[in-house]
Amino acid sequence: MTYRTMLLQMFEDPNLDHRLAVAAALAERFQAHLVGLNVSPPPVMPFGYGEAAAYVGPEVFEAQREAAHAIAERLHEAFDKALEGTQLSSIWRDEEGDQSTLYTRAAATVDLVITGQVHGDMLDAMVPNVSESLVTEAGGPVLMLPAGAVDGAFGKRVIVGWNGKKEAKRALTDALPFLKSADTVWLVTAGDPEEVRLDRAMRMLGRHDVEAKELVLDDKGQEPGALLLEQAQANDADLLVMGAYGHSRLREMILGGATRHVLHNATLPVLFIS
Repeated sequence: MTYRTMLLQMFEDPNLDHRLAVAAALAERFQAHLVGLNVSPPPVMPFGYGEAAAYVGPEVFEAQREAAHAIAERLHEAFDKALEGTQLSSIWRDEEGDQSTLYTRAAATVDLVITGQVHGDMLDAMVPNVSESLVTEAGGPVLMLPAGAVDGAFGKRVIVGWNGKKEAKRALTDALPFLKSADTVWLVTAGDPEEVRLDRAMRMLGRHDVEAKELVLDDKGQEPGALLLEQAQANDADLLVMGAYGHSRLREMILGGATRHVLHNATLPVLFIS
């Protein structure tokens, strides 16, 4: 298995150029086709018009579409510039509609999704951002690049979270393209390693020529996401791999606590698998 088709979520922020450079480097590393996708939200009724909404002229919606078009043009230009001079296979796509829905739909036909870290606000508890939706709905590996600068050659020292559950198993198999080229891989678990069959997971990786090291931690009730990030920092890891978990209410309808903690606090690339 390898990543032959990659989808890059396009959006404007201070890290856009860096995110494009990393995506291009990854596409070159895995000889992958790179899809740059921008999804513009449809025009909406300006908040506060209330009963006067019936008198809102078409120019209000046209202005929104023009602004979205301008953003799309800038993103397209940045995408082309990042790939200029390379021999990479690539395509630009521009769509309009619900962002979470269209990005998730696009993720169904690629091997790897690349997104960026987005810090939310108080409203974020009710309305998930696109990166969070992708992490739990893409149905495959989603690589989140942190807000800070990252060397495009990351993936040499990899921490993998393991708890014996189906998401953790998928994390092992879907991360194999990174794990097989890593210099060091740690398989991390907390509590009883026999209960989560850590030895079997190690042997499975070994059959894929991945010689992982086990790292068994005391389970002291620490938040799992914080524990994984702590171990990544302690071992100078440059990639964290973990399963993405969803629960049942408000934010937990979208993200488990560990997943959300890592999404918002990671300072290294994280490969999420749902």
